[in-house]
Amino acid sequence: MRIAVLASGSNGNCCLVENNGLNLLIDAGLSGKETERRLNQVGTSLENIDAILITHSHSDHVRGAGIISRRHNIPVYLTRKTHKEAPYHLAKARVKYFSQKNSFLINSHQIQPILTSHSVCSSGFVIEKFGLFTDTGIITKQMQAAIPKLKAVVMESNHDIDMLINGPYPYYLKQWILSEKGHLSNVDASSFLQQHGENMSLALLGHMSENNNTPELAVKTFETLVKRKTDFMVCSREGITGSWEI
Repeated sequence: MRIAVLASGSNGNCCLVENNGLNLLIDAGLSGKETERRLNQVGTSLENIDAILITHSHSDHVRGAGIISRRHNIPVYLTRKTHKEAPYHLAKARVKYFSQKNSFLINSHQIQPILTSHSVCSSGFVIEKFGLFTDTGIITKQMQAAIPKLKAVVMESNHDIDMLINGPYPYYLKQWILSEKGHLSNVDASSFLQQHGENMSLALLGHMSENNNTPELAVKTFETLVKRKTDFMVCSREGITGSWEI
């Protein structure tokens, strides 16, 4: 399996997963043109993509899904409620619905949705030994059950709590970020990996706030709290982070 993080953060989110002939995008938060450009940089193209999985309806995750689906006849997998929340970005897309309660197949490969806590029917995904859990205010029971089996994860590490509390955001926004429907802090995410990620060898720290976190602080927190051999890397907000074989 190869994974490549093409974008992660409020500017846009997109992750490529290639696994034994199956080529997926998890989220399509970049423009169609920019998605193609970044795929070309990691040695592939939209012509090779079999499906797009959507975690939730916010524009930084669905911005390019409709145009990519229409131009390349690529199916977009999402929940019915997520589709209702993002009709503009998904207009005339080739939509296929999944239930968060059940795994589903794409070209004989099992995809497991994982309930997160952010927007209406927000999801993470597990594909064999890889998982993606971003945009969640709490660690859900489904996340706890899934992560012990994983070797690699894109894990939300949105903010440092002190930076957020003492930063310039208005009070209501700080409270939302800290709520059950907000985002995970560095401590939240690293404690989760320490407690439940016993087989984790690679953690890509995603959806990092530009104003309430720093890459150095996030990595230091993980290296301090996770007491096992795991490689940590911060996902770029501005470009491709890299690609990994797992």
